Amino acid sequence: MTATYKVLGIPMEQQKARRRLVVVVYAVLAAVSVASMVFARTEPFLYSWTIYATMIVAFFVFGGSGRYGLIKAFPNKPPRQEPVMVDAIRLQMTPLTAGTPDESSWKNDERELSRRNLAHYQAFQVIGIAVMAILVVAVFGLRSAMGLHHAEWLTVTLALNVIYAIALIGSVLVVTLPAAIILWTEPDIDLS
Repeated sequence: MTATYKVLGIPMEQQKARRRLVVVVYAVLAAVSVASMVFARTEPFLYSWTIYATMIVAFFVFGGSGRYGLIKAFPNKPPRQEPVMVDAIRLQMTPLTAGTPDESSWKNDERELSRRNLAHYQAFQVIGIAVMAILVVAVFGLRSAMGLHHAEWLTVTLALNVIYAIALIGSVLVVTLPAAIILWTEPDIDLS
């Protein structure tokens, strides 16, 4: 986790607080997903609500994807050096660059890399189930559409709606679940 242990002013050092955060975030994302599915029938641009909300959570709350959030960035790459402009005269010259922060602020150590790898392994098992569920619904929907399977309850429209719902939930999980697993499982942090 990074040096910032607060979200909206609430300290996140205790595991209980981080677990509450994960539950609240997923409740909000579920509500946004349902709203997106319901209202997108009349306003097609609303399909993207869930993706935008998911990206905001991933980048600014959970972390793991960039410079912000509770978890260090997963890629383990140094931050970009940003130009430092000293005065108007130097604007015409090559800009100076700020020094790279020390490695401990951006580079994951062995424990953090191990934790990251385990979280991704666990998360992508769940994502694999979602992909298989999409395949099963697609096969039954296709068979029903071709007249090979006589299930009155599974129309092509229903199959497409179920595929969309599973894909939407899977998209949310792909982006957020590894970081959520880390936040959920990390023990209390002692800052003293």
